[in-house]
Amino acid sequence: MNRLIRDTNPVKAFEKLFQETARYRHRYELFRDFVFLSAAALHNSACPDPGREAEYLATVRGYKREDVERLPEMLSLLVAALEPEPRDVLGQIFMDLELGDARRGQFFTPPNVSRMMAEMLVGDLDSQLAEKPFLTLSEPACGAGGMVLAVVAALVERGVDPARRLWVQAIDVDRTAALMAYIQLSLWNVPAEIVVGNAITLETREVWLTPAYHLFGWHRKLARQDPHPVLSAQAAE
Repeated sequence: MNRLIRDTNPVKAFEKLFQETARYRHRYELFRDFVFLSAAALHNSACPDPGREAEYLATVRGYKREDVERLPEMLSLLVAALEPEPRDVLGQIFMDLELGDARRGQFFTPPNVSRMMAEMLVGDLDSQLAEKPFLTLSEPACGAGGMVLAVVAALVERGVDPARRLWVQAIDVDRTAALMAYIQLSLWNVPAEIVVGNAITLETREVWLTPAYHLFGWHRKLARQDPHPVLSAQAAE
């Protein structure tokens, strides 16, 4: 953890370490693999999946040992960057490293825009929670989860525990983007179902449930409370 100790800005430390890692691989491939490996590790800590474990091991075999050892350090830097508040750190890093593809519209919403929309969504939060024990947030084009994280931040500021009062379903057609959201929502203990698929065609390729889903008994909560109030992230855009 020497790099983390030396650098008080975990985002900059992450970006520096990322650039030093696996220089024999394309930068997007390294980022994609880091995201998958981190997501798989978080997922399998709560709900082991043999298929994802096999993909994890196959992915790791594509890297030299010294580079594999840097990956957990990168994850620890991400945890440190996320700790102060819920925000889209991975989206920021993705854009800082110029990994986006303008032709595919790969741009992540600036945090201040996400926060403005989140405040619009949760304005009457007290009345909504007075009627139901929890809220559901639907985000059909989640990207790295910036909009959801902004809602989580707004709830935390109001003294509401997202782990117990918020259920999220987030969808994205791009697997890496969806898993970026999965990682960040997992680290902020948000119960969520992340779908790799297409919200328009209803295609579902993969479903990832965050650890909080299992830890806080959301299978039972969802079975008891249907229907439940829904906040739509798209409605605020």
